Amino acid sequence: MDESFLDYLKRVTDEIREIQKNSAAESKARVAESEARAAESKARMDRFDEWLAKSSAEFDQRIRENNEQIRKSREEFNKSMAEVNRNLRGIGTTQGEIAEDLFRHNTKAALNDYGIPIDQVHHNLRATGWREYDIVAVNANQAVVIEIKTKLKARDVEKFLQTQLSQFKTAFPEFRDYAVYSGMGALVMSKEQELELCGLGLFVFTQGEDGITRVRKPENPITL
Repeated sequence: MDESFLDYLKRVTDEIREIQKNSAAESKARVAESEARAAESKARMDRFDEWLAKSSAEFDQRIRENNEQIRKSREEFNKSMAEVNRNLRGIGTTQGEIAEDLFRHNTKAALNDYGIPIDQVHHNLRATGWREYDIVAVNANQAVVIEIKTKLKARDVEKFLQTQLSQFKTAFPEFRDYAVYSGMGALVMSKEQELELCGLGLFVFTQGEDGITRVRKPENPITL
């Protein structure tokens, strides 16, 4: 028997409802799947952010540790260099003192041999506010002002002649009426330097291998 119109209409309506029901279920499943994917993506992003934050913190910590190590190394280096400089200054001072002592103990005898009888030898003679003079050998009316170096340099000669020697009688007015000669001595001095100093009018003091101080007298000595 043919299907009546009402039955047909009911069947179509049921089919439409079934289709709608299935579509809603599919849509709901898709939504749930999308939400699950979104949640998974968010979880991944959260894990990445956590890893990034941890890595950044570790990196910053390493930078701080490296900077601290660099600071400590720099401090240790500066301390080491300061110690080296102190030792070098000490070595320089010791060598200078040795040179002055060697010449001081022999100055009197050396000058006596050249007709300048010495009564007294002053060491590191200094007046308040003035420069220090390494050796000043004197008698009743003569004085010999001597600058001592471990190794002679050109600037030492220039400084002695232009500054120290020219100020001597001002610094020590008690020697105003003295005939004041000048000289330079060094543990290390070449023959050329000896001749040059003599040409400038300076007594030249050198130390022989036998430990005896030798004096080279200039032809035209400087006299203050």
